[in-house]
Amino acid sequence: MISILKAIVSRLSSLPALGRADIVLSGKAGRIVLPVVPADLPPVSNPQNNEDFATVMGDIRIIGTLGLREISLDNLLAPAYPMKYSWANPFGSSGMEIVKFFRESQESYEPIRITITHMNGSVYLNMACLIDVFDYYTDNVSDVHYSAKLKEYRKENGAGGLVS
Repeated sequence: MISILKAIVSRLSSLPALGRADIVLSGKAGRIVLPVVPADLPPVSNPQNNEDFATVMGDIRIIGTLGLREISLDNLLAPAYPMKYSWANPFGSSGMEIVKFFRESQESYEPIRITITHMNGSVYLNMACLIDVFDYYTDNVSDVHYSAKLKEYRKENGAGGLVS
């Protein structure tokens, strides 16, 4: 029994690390899986549009509506061949697939969806968004380094409410 457990542990330790989470982007241009997820997931900005007013009785603050969430994927690496790095997700998209996805998504004038899911299945972020900025460059081994700024996309649902 112990030898079986040792064999299982030995086999699991030889598998490539898939990270603690997956970041998937999808839209009209298809679907990509980021091959490298940073150790710390990117922060999500959750603004609220509160307002301050000066009155004769003093300043007051009014609770505003929720603003649009934002997320930045800064200086990430997309290997030309994700399988060549043991720490990259072997099911991740290549650098050029990521560049193609972002370019085609921008050209389609359609929102995309970003989903960040922890390995235990819990969802960190699931948001329809628009691409505000996408910058990239290729290094001397053809790996792509990129950063993107995404902002929540909401539309009016016809009943006076917003949906994302």
